[in-house]
Parts: sequence; C-alpha cells; structure tokens
Amino acid sequence: MGFMLHYLLEVITMQNASIKINDEFQEIGTRTIDSRNRLTVGELVQGLKRVRVYKNKLGEILIKPVVEIPASELWLFQNKEAFEGVQKGLKEMSEGKISKLKSH
Repeated sequence: MGFMLHYLLEVITMQNASIKINDEFQEIGTRTIDSRNRLTVGELVQGLKRVRVYKNKLGEILIKPVVEIPASELWLFQNKEAFEGVQKGLKEMSEGKISKLKSH
C-alpha cells in the first residue's frame, strides 16, 4: 500500500472525527519509513506544536496543523458578531484609528 503525505494549514476550532477535503496538494518529496514505522517530517512542521493526522480508505495521510484555544475563549469563535467586532477593532488599531487609553 502506498502512502502519500499531504500538508494543509488550517485553524480548527472544533473536533471532527471525519473530514472532507476538496483542495489541491503539491507533492513535496518522497520519504522512507524506517524499520520502527517512523517517518521524519521535522522541517515540514517546524514551528508547530500540535497536528491532527487523518488517514483515508486509500491509505493517504493528511497532517493538519491545529491551534488549540482555552475553553473559556471558545465563546468568541462561536459568536460571529463578537468575533467580527474583535477583528474590526484589531484592523482599526493596526491602521492607527484606535489607540490605547491612558491611565490616570
């Protein structure tokens, strides 16, 4: 059985047991799996802390970097209006439209 390594950057906010990917992947090389069934991908995931690994019926493997957030902050990602408000505020701040308040 042949194995293909796919790499896609995506932030995941909820856990899915099964996913459908409709995207293009570029071959990035061929690797050898050692006698202990290990595959070295260090430079491909440099800077990442966690990944989610998927395998389909054909034996293809997908490695997706994930970012985990504290449960206490999940509400922000589930509340579209609040999330958009934070994004807008960050954009306005980067454009110099908003500045920090001075403490008295």
